[in-house]
Amino acid sequence: MTLWARLTWQCADPPALARDLGERLGVTPRTGGLVDGAFLLGLGTAELEVRPWIREGPDDTPRREGRLMLEPVPNGEPSRDRSEADPVTLHALGWATVDLDRSEAELDPWLGPAPAGPRVRSDPHLGASVVLRAGAGLPGAWTALLEPSTEGRTAASLARDGEGPCALYLRPAAGLEAWIGEGTDAPVWRDQGAPRDGPFGRQLVLGGAFTGPHIVITEGREPAADEAAAGTIAE
Repeated sequence: MTLWARLTWQCADPPALARDLGERLGVTPRTGGLVDGAFLLGLGTAELEVRPWIREGPDDTPRREGRLMLEPVPNGEPSRDRSEADPVTLHALGWATVDLDRSEAELDPWLGPAPAGPRVRSDPHLGASVVLRAGAGLPGAWTALLEPSTEGRTAASLARDGEGPCALYLRPAAGLEAWIGEGTDAPVWRDQGAPRDGPFGRQLVLGGAFTGPHIVITEGREPAADEAAAGTIAE
């Protein structure tokens, strides 16, 4: 049985974050969502709901950069029209974990099959070993399970928020090279490092907090069948 979940980005100031994300991604935010004060950003076949912070405990204070969360939806999300010309599409959801095997087993009801090729891949920008599964009940075409392989962005996300969604892999409608060319003169588009090969081909990371949430702009190739396996965490 497949289970379903909605993608949300909780933050201290939803109007400001929705506006900032809209400018960075070329997406126009809309009011709406499942809670008051939320905004929606269309990401191809998925929608991102930017919503007010929901405290998980007395010390759980809102952070300016916010956090990604998944909310179970018993009957699934309404399908978005695949013909909508959104500038970017949610290609994959990145899930931070300290144990790839355990997280893959726990998330199995929300996941589809694995691609052909090596089981463990790598993401140099997020500093992670990666296991890919089709998205199925989770937003995006793929779910990328991320276990730290360096003291990088995935490790920083785990230290701050624990296990859970930490990254969005977005595929530009115009292609990665056109995306890079359009953004070179605008400071808000500056990436943290040059494009490199990731689990879905060439990619870069948009500027943002090192602890995430992370926005990865990817060319969105199908996972390569001959990609080299990832290594272990560096000392």
